[in-house]
Amino acid sequence: MEKAVFLDRDGVINELIYHREQGIIDSPFTVSQLRIIDGVPEAIRILRVAGYKVIIVSNQPGVAKKHMSQQIFEAIRRQLIDELGRANTFVDDEFYCLHHPQAVVPDLKVVCDCRKPKPGLIKEAASELGIDLEASWMVGDGLTDIQAGKSAGCRTILIGKEKCEQCHRMEQENAKSDFICENLLQAAFLIKDNTAL
Repeated sequence: MEKAVFLDRDGVINELIYHREQGIIDSPFTVSQLRIIDGVPEAIRILRVAGYKVIIVSNQPGVAKKHMSQQIFEAIRRQLIDELGRANTFVDDEFYCLHHPQAVVPDLKVVCDCRKPKPGLIKEAASELGIDLEASWMVGDGLTDIQAGKSAGCRTILIGKEKCEQCHRMEQENAKSDFICENLLQAAFLIKDNTAL
């Protein structure tokens, strides 16, 4: 079986955006807002050389909330893949949950099994691609990413800086990650080093 590193997208691969009109920090809502975080292409290359498939697993309720059209979502997704390609790397696959319980778009107003913190996206990817989840990692910038990874049986890395109030929430919500790294590049080196053990 294969091993994989599952990556959340926004805040891990690309920068989060402050949307002034809505007063929220969220995914990019337009192609021009997409910015790959420094070091991400190198991190993906390191993970691939270490023998991991790299798979995006991401909640993307922007269409459901009418922040963007399905066409814009697809254009952002393609732009991300194109930018990674220009940096001489790629991800093996992408799995997105487009649902949201409070969606404005009726067809996407669903309480589903794929929206993190549920592990549905990870399990779907593992089933389709023959992934050994116990040999795999989930890397994300939110506690829902960590919960999904733990539920699926992966080791987990939280991207961000450890804060005391966050530690308390981690304990309360069973979302304590195995490691905390400042960015994906640091996480990639940690995974590579742990693979060698």
